[in-house]
Amino acid sequence: MKKKLLIILTALTIGFLSSCGYFQNGYDYGNTTKQFMASLMHKDYNKCISLMQLGNKTSDKRYMDTVIKPGLVDFHNTIARTVGEDPDYSFLRTEQHSTLVSAPIPNTTTILLEFSNDKNIGVIEALFDNKTGKIMSIRPDTVKAGKIIQPLPNRTHFWIFGIFTLCVFAFNIHVLIRVYNSDMANKWQKYLAIILLNVPAVCYSPIQGLFFQFFASQFFLGINFVKLGYMGSTFIFGIPLGGLYLFWQFRKADKQKRFESKLSKILIKVEGKRLKVKGFLQLKVK
Repeated sequence: MKKKLLIILTALTIGFLSSCGYFQNGYDYGNTTKQFMASLMHKDYNKCISLMQLGNKTSDKRYMDTVIKPGLVDFHNTIARTVGEDPDYSFLRTEQHSTLVSAPIPNTTTILLEFSNDKNIGVIEALFDNKTGKIMSIRPDTVKAGKIIQPLPNRTHFWIFGIFTLCVFAFNIHVLIRVYNSDMANKWQKYLAIILLNVPAVCYSPIQGLFFQFFASQFFLGINFVKLGYMGSTFIFGIPLGGLYLFWQFRKADKQKRFESKLSKILIKVEGKRLKVKGFLQLKVK
């Protein structure tokens, strides 16, 4: 038993340390990507080159002047033409590629960075070499329908969907309180059902709109909110199956109580009338 416990603790420790490294890499690479883009928009192409993984080609001045720098100039012009010289940046997500699984390039990490102004929005995709921590490639990614730039979305529907998300949260809280105040047995099972049985997930993001997933990290009583710029912001709520089942149980119990209450009142009235009739007959006999 102790050996099994030791193996489990070791696996959990390794997993925790690996996740720490994953998040640290994502944070560092995100900052490097922002630094690269800031240098690009200020036309500091030498700084951009210093952040890139180019191998021995950095010593080839002709290659730098005829291939790399013209490519960076075109990249700058594309961004400046769509969102201006000083766009805002927001980190979206990290995708790590391990040597243990098939991937386009092993031991690399992809960073997605959102850039925007007050009218348009786009995404930068940067591929990092995990050994050197430098950028192997960087380019604008498609946002939607094959386009690298999209107008800023109207977020009215997004915030309206957030109201439905809060309603699900309030409903689960209401059912939890009902369970707490009830005389049910094994209440802990009911609590777990309310907290965990919230599937499938209904999601809404400003760019993608409404979509469904079986599970989309709806951890906190069936809801979640992700705030990552425009592209990554998502309201999520799960269908509260556990809460709905218990709510139905409470409704059924309430109806039974009301029925029994009405029945008892009717029986009391009938008994009262019976006693009156009995008393009247007794008086008449006397």
